[in-house]
Amino acid sequence: MSNSIPDNGIVITTYSVLPEWLDYNGHMNVAYYISTFDLGIDALKATYGIDSNYIESAQRSTVALEAHITYQYEASLGEELRVDTRILDFDAKRTHLYQEMYRGEDLLATQETLSISFDLKARRSCPFGADIAANIERLQDAQRSLPRPDWGRYRNRECKDFI
Repeated sequence: MSNSIPDNGIVITTYSVLPEWLDYNGHMNVAYYISTFDLGIDALKATYGIDSNYIESAQRSTVALEAHITYQYEASLGEELRVDTRILDFDAKRTHLYQEMYRGEDLLATQETLSISFDLKARRSCPFGADIAANIERLQDAQRSLPRPDWGRYRNRECKDFI
């Protein structure tokens, strides 16, 4: 059973930067950016029906095939982070996901992920079940009016911001 589909198709999750997430530079370690994005993906999957109950009973889940992350600003201890997760595209086996991580209105990082439906017993890709595919389509339909990500707003950031 899926959670309700958000009106705009974006699944929003929030997190606080914990002490164990910090690295020797005193800001959030890159591994925790990835972990936080992964938690956002878990929330998205639960929205369309791939939650722990489904994974256990159906022996199906998803696995990442590729991910691309950009970092704009650092996150510090105790800061509240918001992760917006959405589906850019999908087919019978794959989803193309896009995420943005914010601190207030500041875009801290983005992640783009290609994942595939996965049969846990066979250890191979498999098509999404019909009910899961229908929920993914409903989620993507809800966000059709949203613009595609503005890749240039973070890929062309000047290095002077760090110097």
